[in-house]
Amino acid sequence: MKSLLYSELMRKKVDTPTKKGKAKLVEILALRKKGYWYAGEVMIESGLVDKSGKFFSVSDIEYDREEKRVKLSKNLNEGRTRPLDEHEFYLSRLDGRKVESHSGEELGRVYDFELYVDMKPWRVWKMMINPSGISPLKRRQRIPTKVVEELKSNKIILKKKCE
Repeated sequence: MKSLLYSELMRKKVDTPTKKGKAKLVEILALRKKGYWYAGEVMIESGLVDKSGKFFSVSDIEYDREEKRVKLSKNLNEGRTRPLDEHEFYLSRLDGRKVESHSGEELGRVYDFELYVDMKPWRVWKMMINPSGISPLKRRQRIPTKVVEELKSNKIILKKKCE
């Protein structure tokens, strides 16, 4: 199973049953469940008519790796105007958020996510962290989402055993 970066999916053109490439994928909503993060819904904008976008389940979406295109099995007018209440957060709102160890040491900031889009619901597998500070010895990290203990409004705190 191959992964795909969140940044590669955003603003990707979406084919619908009636129109090809007239809509764009603009947001992914996720939920924490049993230690893992699952992306259950996406927001798609038509661009020309409705800038607010519609929400669809990822079961209505398919990513074609060969064509590098997103395909929606429903028409845009069949989407919901509001997301389901079960989703906890938007992935775009975690971009740039500080990541701290359990002891309070700042590790860096989130700059991307690694997703598995071959399964339903999509799984947010890892967070990409850009290290804090200017030391040339620090490297970017990929941290599994299952080691996240808590999501706060301004930071992400990791579990104690992963330090």
